[in-house]
Amino acid sequence: MIVKNDIPNDMALNLLTTYLKLSREKVEPTIEEISENTLIVKELVEAYLREIFKNLDTLEKRRVKAAKTAILLGVEGERIAKYLDWKEFEELAVELFSEAGYRVIKNVKLKIDKNRIQIDLIACRDNVMLVVDCKHWNKPPAYSARRKIVVRQEERINQLSKIGGEVEVIMVPVVLTLYTPRELIVEGHPYVPIGKIRGFIEWFTNNYPFLKYFKARINLEKIFLHK
Repeated sequence: MIVKNDIPNDMALNLLTTYLKLSREKVEPTIEEISENTLIVKELVEAYLREIFKNLDTLEKRRVKAAKTAILLGVEGERIAKYLDWKEFEELAVELFSEAGYRVIKNVKLKIDKNRIQIDLIACRDNVMLVVDCKHWNKPPAYSARRKIVVRQEERINQLSKIGGEVEVIMVPVVLTLYTPRELIVEGHPYVPIGKIRGFIEWFTNNYPFLKYFKARINLEKIFLHK
């Protein structure tokens, strides 16, 4: 749900990005500080933030909500990315995939055939499973680093395929980044900037066969109920 409180998009985005900037040291900014930095009257700042932060009792939750709202309003990801830490980045990814109807779990740790694997985030909808690496890079890495990620993703997917189960699942490796990478696809693996995740999900629904994917029969509950 997008909350604008009857203010223009550009004003809402100004408020949200300023809130993220002023709170990046994990200190709640005052209404006066936000008003001074945005040149928006205090009454409007207070009313808008009170509405979008309703029932959010921690600064982290409010920051993730601010980032999510800004993205849903169309902000360029790079404009807010520099204000998010890695934990907020992952939580924002969970929120955006959930908004798109995916069942999501983060920080997945599994032991399969004596091998331990860890996956930042898994998002499932119907019989499609996105196996997501969340990379909090300040700038795009070299190709050799991206190539290593591809190899490690496929190793983890090969381990996941050994879980077994009755349902055939299509597993698609995805790398989620803060910034726009030099290449959006590396050896069939999509690299998706966080600000473009909604567009990617819409595109992906009908186009995943053009990406690299793996099929296996998997009991998804073994993943979602892992300890």
